[in-house]
Amino acid sequence: MLATRMPMSRTGFEAWLDAPLPGLDIIENPAAMWTGWVDDAGDPDWDLADLAGYPAAVTAIREARGSTPRRLLAARAAGGSTVARHHDGALELYLYDYHADTYGTQTSLLMLAGAGRHAEAGAATPVLHWGGDVYPDLPLGGDQPLAVLLVDRAGARFVDRYPVDALIERLRPVEAVFLAAGEAAGGEGDWAAEGLVDPLIRDGAG
Repeated sequence: MLATRMPMSRTGFEAWLDAPLPGLDIIENPAAMWTGWVDDAGDPDWDLADLAGYPAAVTAIREARGSTPRRLLAARAAGGSTVARHHDGALELYLYDYHADTYGTQTSLLMLAGAGRHAEAGAATPVLHWGGDVYPDLPLGGDQPLAVLLVDRAGARFVDRYPVDALIERLRPVEAVFLAAGEAAGGEGDWAAEGLVDPLIRDGAG
């Protein structure tokens, strides 16, 4: 799962939606994705070497990385479990996957690394990636993130430590919106995108 609340004007948000995803070089240290967190010894496999025997999967991932945030988020939102909107002067994103998908997560991290180019100037914004196929909440009971990516206008970098409690509090409002939508859906898959997914994303164009 991924979440962030990134200060950004509406104009910047709309520009980001249709901007191609950046290349991996936007992240200063992609190999450090897991460093310092739960899966510290993990290999992030950004170059898809572990999928060499599955060319169709590699093609699909590369196609996704060549897309735009609007298209990627529209596809996600069609399946529910997504908050992706401009709200109160910020890009708010909360993406939940019922089954871990490292490569999909990496595509989303590249998408958010690119969002920094359109964000308000100032301190770098953290993007939280955590596990938990069982529950959709932010990390609970001392659970550690899988990664924290700091994003600003100059690029992005993974950090091996971050004040997690403060980060979780920063993301509580976005989490509350997500959890309320899930409760309203009642487990029936009837995810009401109104107010949760920006209309420019829902139309899927661009």
